[in-house]
Formats: sequence, C-alpha cells, structure tokens
Amino acid sequence: MMFVQAHAHVRAVSLALGFSLCLAAIPSATADATAEFSLMYADYKAQRWEQVRDRNVHLLTTQRDQLTDRQATYCYQHLAGACMKLEPREFDTIIKGLDALLSKPDMPMTPLLAKAINISAYAIWGAREEEKAVQVVDKLLAHTKGQLAGMRSLYFIKARHLNSTKKTAEARKLFHDLLWSEQCTGPLGYAISQATVDCIIVSAKADGDWGKAGTDWVRTVVVWDGRGATYDDTGETPFFRRFRLELLPKLKDAKATAAIVGQAAAHIPRKIRAPRTCHELQKAIVLLHVRAGQKKEALAAAKTLYQTCPADRFDAVVDYIADMLKRMDGSIARANRFLDYVKFGTVGPDGKPGTEDDAVNPFPESVGEMPPTVADAYKEAIEGEWQETWEDKRCLAMLYRYMDEPKKALELLADAFAVAPMKPEPLQLVAGDMANVLIQLTGNPADGDRLAQFLKFGREGKDGKAGTEDDVVDPREPYLKRG
Repeated sequence: MMFVQAHAHVRAVSLALGFSLCLAAIPSATADATAEFSLMYADYKAQRWEQVRDRNVHLLTTQRDQLTDRQATYCYQHLAGACMKLEPREFDTIIKGLDALLSKPDMPMTPLLAKAINISAYAIWGAREEEKAVQVVDKLLAHTKGQLAGMRSLYFIKARHLNSTKKTAEARKLFHDLLWSEQCTGPLGYAISQATVDCIIVSAKADGDWGKAGTDWVRTVVVWDGRGATYDDTGETPFFRRFRLELLPKLKDAKATAAIVGQAAAHIPRKIRAPRTCHELQKAIVLLHVRAGQKKEALAAAKTLYQTCPADRFDAVVDYIADMLKRMDGSIARANRFLDYVKFGTVGPDGKPGTEDDAVNPFPESVGEMPPTVADAYKEAIEGEWQETWEDKRCLAMLYRYMDEPKKALELLADAFAVAPMKPEPLQLVAGDMANVLIQLTGNPADGDRLAQFLKFGREGKDGKAGTEDDVVDPREPYLKRG
C-alpha cells in the first residue's frame, strides 16, 4: 500500500521503494513483546490505524530495549505507515517515533533502517511537508554524527531544500557527497537525477568550478538507475540536454575535460548491464572530444556510439552523428557520406562490393588504444563472474562491442541465441544485436535480412526441404569459430 499523495515523480519513487504494511514479514519478537505484536497484527487486519499507531509507539517507548534492532525498525516502519493512513496525517508522531528508534542503544545503520527512514521521509515530503521531511533527514545525520550512510535518495530531500532556500554552497557539498560517498548506496531515480543535475549547474554558476560540475554530472549518470528516461524531439534526455547546452560550453580546461572523458569511459564497462547509462556516457564522450577539438578521437568515439546504441535509439544516434560531422566540418559532405553508409553499407546501392557505387566507411578502422585505467576497467569486467545465461552472454558481447571486437561479440551473441528460451522477447533482442554486429562486419545491410531468414527457417528455408530454391546460407559462418 502507498501512503503518498504527491507529485508524479515522488509517487514513482515511493512506489519503487514499496512502502508496505505487511506485518507477516516481521520476525518473531522477544517473549515480553510477543503479546503486543499479536495485538498489533489483529489491529492491522482490522485496519484500526489508531491502535496500530498506539501499539507501535508503546513498543518503541516502553519495550524498545527488549526488541532486536530489526524488530524496532519494523515497529517504526509500521508506525509511519499507520500515521500516514490517519486523517489528519500525523507527521509529528512519525518524527517522535524516529527519535525513539534512534535512541535505542548502539542502533546500527542497517539497510533495513535506511529503507524505513527513506520511505517515511519521502511519504512526508510527498505530502508537501518539506520542512518535516528535512527534520527526518537531520535526525539521521545527527545519529550518524554527520556522516552520510544509507540510501542516496534520502539525502536528496535535504540537498534540494538547501538549494531552494539559497544555501547554494551547502547544497553543492551535500549533492557532491551523496554522489561520491562510499557509505551511500542505491541508485537515483530519474526525477532525482534531473534535480541533481539542476543543482550541479546552479552551483557551478555560483563558484565557477565547471570541471567539478562535469565529473559530478558523470557520477549522476552512473548512479542513475537507468529507468524512466524521457527523450525530446532531438533524442536527448533532459539531463543530457542540460549537459550539452549549459555545462559543456563552460569546459575550457583541457585537463578537466580529459579527466571527465576518462571517468565516463571507465564507468561504461562497470555499468554494462545498464545500457541506457552506457549510452548517455558514450554520447557525452563524443561531445567532449568535439569540444576539445579532438576530431580523430571524436570520430572514434562516434563509431563506438553507433556500434553500441540501443535498437530504439538508432535513428536518433544517426541524426546525432550526422549533425556532429556537419558541425566539425562546416559542410554536409561527410555527413551525407555517413548517411549513405548507414543506408547501404560499404557495398553501395547495388549490394555488391567492388563496384562504382560502393560507399565509404566514415569511421576509422580502430577506435584506438584505451588509456590504462579504462583498459583495466574492461579487463576487470570481462574477468568478472558471468553466468551461462543469454542475458549474461549478451552483456558480455556488449563489452566486446564497446572494445571494437565485433567477431568476439558475434560469437557470444550466437551462444546467447542458442541458450535463450523459446520466447519472443529474448530471441528478438539477441537476433537484433547479432544483425547489427554482422552488418558491421560485412558492410552489407542485406545480411541482416539474410540472418533473420536463417534464424527463422534454418538452412532448408521456409519449405523445410534441402536443395530447393529457398535454402538459406548462414551469413555468420565466415566469422564464427566452430569446431
């Protein structure tokens, strides 16, 4: 159940957190508290929220020391839930319950406690009681002696409040700390990520540190959960558009720009299971090279972006790269050659290599050597633990696609297709990836259609008979190592 009536993005955050009054999840209490817990169960089933509130208050204030840390945390969570069900909602009781919980001797900062506090804070904030929500965060900070611990999104409430009350320097520090603190866990939702970028840019305008703003922007993308993205007519997310229009033009220091590129590139292999995140980071790398006047590096990065983009972003990426080439060259010649390459491959309109209409591959043969830190990140990712599942094989193939090793990627995708279940979604996803990689290798878009026919009908073709006109040759054969 949810206890939030709030803005759409707040409601989405709360739904994702799953605020629940399922008392069956509470572990057995100690002997002295068992009777009280049992009565609370009965009140919950009857939806007697006042009694649920009163019994949890009683447990937290009179039997707190008899409760385990886990039991006490559950009491607070359900107290908050009951208070949000009452009319009027009892925000002060939630805050007092938190005081009681945190006064339990040596109460540790556990993931369960972080989640419980996060849920109640967002429930209060979603009810437009921002000051009281900030009180919840402040009490946690007092408990941890100012050290950030627990869920990142919790501290966003206070950081946003500081920013809205013009305490820019304090907000900047808190946003920076919640992004980089090793004790903070959990991803940021899409709405929170956008608001974080807002604060980063506002703060940079105030203190002029655009290099720090750039690394914080990359970090925001990295800790974004990869979901909920919306794209405008140009194919950009709002936080990427702000990067391009407001942050990028201010990056004039070559060392700072290089550091941002390195940070973004090193995070791609670490976030390979979040393709949206990787896509946003690679787009930024392209623009950072363009901004630095590094045309060769920009074209290599654009090649990687083109070869690795999610299927539903393909058209947007084509427009993006064509526009980049036009801006770099001051003419449309190379942009048009790129568009011809996308449409016809290197074989040209007649589909035959070695003829007059062959198109030119606009990209360099290689994306170049990776910096040591980036190469180490890819090595670590490849040597990580991978399961014999189609999902893992597909992710591993994407690593090799980013490394510009399409043959290895094709082999892994063939394996992924072999172990994928006989269901439309996984088969279509893997087949789509294979077609893209195969076209990259052959330079002929028609091979994508040939592969689709082979995967669907096999060598015997649609009629299922060998030696007839509709027999199909597997176009992957020249590139697959098979014993």
